[in-house]
Amino acid sequence: MIAVMVGLASAGLCYLYQLGHGNSAGDLWIPLCMARAMAAHGDPYALCRSVHADGITPATANPLTTGMAMLPFAALPDAPVAALVFGLSSGLLALGLARDGAWRLLVFLAFPYWEALRWVQWSPLLTAVALFPALLPLTLIKPHIGLPVALTRLTWRRVLGCAAFGAFSLVLDPTWPWRWLAQTSDYTGFIPLLVLPGPLLLLGLLRWRQGGARLLLLMALVPQRIYYDQLVLWLLPRSARELLILSAASWLAFFGGEIWPAAGRALVIVLIYGVALAIVLRQPASAPVATGRAGSLDQSLHEPS
Repeated sequence: MIAVMVGLASAGLCYLYQLGHGNSAGDLWIPLCMARAMAAHGDPYALCRSVHADGITPATANPLTTGMAMLPFAALPDAPVAALVFGLSSGLLALGLARDGAWRLLVFLAFPYWEALRWVQWSPLLTAVALFPALLPLTLIKPHIGLPVALTRLTWRRVLGCAAFGAFSLVLDPTWPWRWLAQTSDYTGFIPLLVLPGPLLLLGLLRWRQGGARLLLLMALVPQRIYYDQLVLWLLPRSARELLILSAASWLAFFGGEIWPAAGRALVIVLIYGVALAIVLRQPASAPVATGRAGSLDQSLHEPS
């Protein structure tokens, strides 16, 4: 019931925001365009390379796997698709979090969640996949952010599932990986470990035996944008207090970036990654793997591959 309520509320808010700001499907518009092109037997990389709604900012193409995920929604109008996809993602995330205690639902106070709602981004879904690893092939929808989730949750069966999804995309278009990479030159993301004071995140190696530390370090190694891509880090807190501190820090990073845009990336590293690192370091080096219903999230971060 909680998951249904969260899903409906998030879908409604997303729909109202997209209509109110003239964004239609938000950042889903390229995946939707690709899905519609594939449904019409067209070339998605020829038809869907354009600019954002402002008419100025270049729009980076998506992996073919992203367009494939949108095929079930290709016939629907843009704004309802945005609401439906974001609502389903949020509801699934709420379902996974609520199994570990109601306090984990405080993740919906985090600024990255609201930024994801604003732009209709995939980070809530990828965070939910970490809680439902049978869905691990969905990390290929946004592979650079899905990679840390996948690498900390792999089993042979899940590897085969991801390989099957990837292989099917190559059957549809064997050349798409190279065509996609050729259209990513305008990507404006950053790699946290390479932006000062990002190298300090290597202190996470002190807890390398912990799944949470490995997730943090892998996230620090992949290209990403501020602020929505960091939502996966909200899997790390082990108490309501830690979760609230991390969420408060994310809002400080946002407001600080609004005041001082040039420092936006550094603020994300200090106030989001830095707090996440502190959460990891304050845990015992040999923290036991939790068991039972209340510990299922800890198990998802510690489960051996």
